[in-house]
Amino acid sequence: MSRAEDLDLASIRQAMAAFEISPRVEPNEEIDLDRVFFPDGHRGVLDIKRQLVVGNRGMGKSFWTHALTNSAVRERLARTYLFPKLAKTNVVIGFNGSIKLSNVAPTIEEIQAARNVGHDPELIWRAVILRAARSLRPVGTPPSFRNALGQLQFTPGDYARELTAVDDEMAKRGSSVLVVFDALDRLAPQWGPIREMTKGLLLTVLGLQSFRSIRAKVFMRVDQFADTELFRFPDSSKIRNDRVDLAWHPNELYGLLTFELSRQQEAARTLDDLAARLDVHFALPTGGRLDAAPHDQEALVTAIAGEYMGKDRKRGRVYTWVPLHLGDAANNCSPRTFLTAWKTAAEHVPSPPRLAVDYLGLNEGVRRASSARLTELREDYPWIDLALEPLRRQFVPIQKADLFQLWSDQHVTERIVEQASGQDVLAPIGMFIEDNQDALLQTMTQIAVMEERANGKINVPDIFRVEAEILRKGGVAVPRKG
Repeated sequence: MSRAEDLDLASIRQAMAAFEISPRVEPNEEIDLDRVFFPDGHRGVLDIKRQLVVGNRGMGKSFWTHALTNSAVRERLARTYLFPKLAKTNVVIGFNGSIKLSNVAPTIEEIQAARNVGHDPELIWRAVILRAARSLRPVGTPPSFRNALGQLQFTPGDYARELTAVDDEMAKRGSSVLVVFDALDRLAPQWGPIREMTKGLLLTVLGLQSFRSIRAKVFMRVDQFADTELFRFPDSSKIRNDRVDLAWHPNELYGLLTFELSRQQEAARTLDDLAARLDVHFALPTGGRLDAAPHDQEALVTAIAGEYMGKDRKRGRVYTWVPLHLGDAANNCSPRTFLTAWKTAAEHVPSPPRLAVDYLGLNEGVRRASSARLTELREDYPWIDLALEPLRRQFVPIQKADLFQLWSDQHVTERIVEQASGQDVLAPIGMFIEDNQDALLQTMTQIAVMEERANGKINVPDIFRVEAEILRKGGVAVPRKG
């Protein structure tokens, strides 16, 4: 460590403070190659044979949906992860919740209109896939979505006939077609029709397995995946059991941190110098991918932020403490949450001597990240504040009966149902299945905001607890709001 002590880390601190924490990836957004960091845990997303990808808010569903549409990104991914077939794959968006007219993907309004006039969900998705296949053939502009529906309604055999022709053509060229579906929670304003449409999509996707070179990839929320009714059809296990679960492990989060720092010239030079002095060259990602031993990565993080979350080991090591306290009940941390914590730490005043950031800044970073993560989740789960508010200034872990009493006293389930109906937003999917407190708790555990422990007590992880002003002995301090 002594060889690195005299290195000025100001450029790293400045680069960290300048992080632009990107919002969610919007429908039809183009993903630039230089933005793509490749966590090894997401490798399964690139396998076109694995047709279902499940992830919580902010874990990368929409990012990968649109990254896959970039041919330059696909080529690098194919080389990096040894998926040569990916480089020859034609990727088409089948649905992404867009309101913009497309040559292939129907808008939300088109999907809803087709369902409202009585079209079967499988017919609707077959029309989408048929248009996707036609868009890759030199036969002019694909028919409108409405015309494609009409064609399949009156001549259903055209679906198999045309897809077989495309399949044969792609096989001869050594190529493939991948149709990608995302934002399924935008299919309708209520869970009932969303369930119906999603189940129809899964059935249609399963049918594609009879082709050699045509596949689909479906990105799905964790709470929606937990709806077992979606998979009540023959051979559904072929999709369900082969799913890819999107998660970010601590070494991948730190890899992302150094990747973002390396995108800024001055910080990149300092990082290279620091890694050389510590003899941990592999702690830095190359080509958007990290291949580092954890102890090398920890040495680099320690040089940047110090070893402990305090003056000694009693508060824990920085390298393990930060992702632990930013993790949800499933021990996952979103990349935006992680980068927010480090950005905040770099903005903390006064800046520490000989370090880029210190434990004081990182403590503040966790508090800021808690707010950012709840804001992120509110977009998918607008009822989350109603569920957490009764726990304000209460201690967790808490007995389930006490939690239910707090919810009952403040009429939480009734208020959630009222909010959903009044604002035309989705209630917790568990409450769509069975409207009670157990169903609400089930959804809270599915989205990893709460965890039910073996002793029956309910806990709320720090990343949500701090912003919601929920107390816990020995946990990260909850700041009192003015």
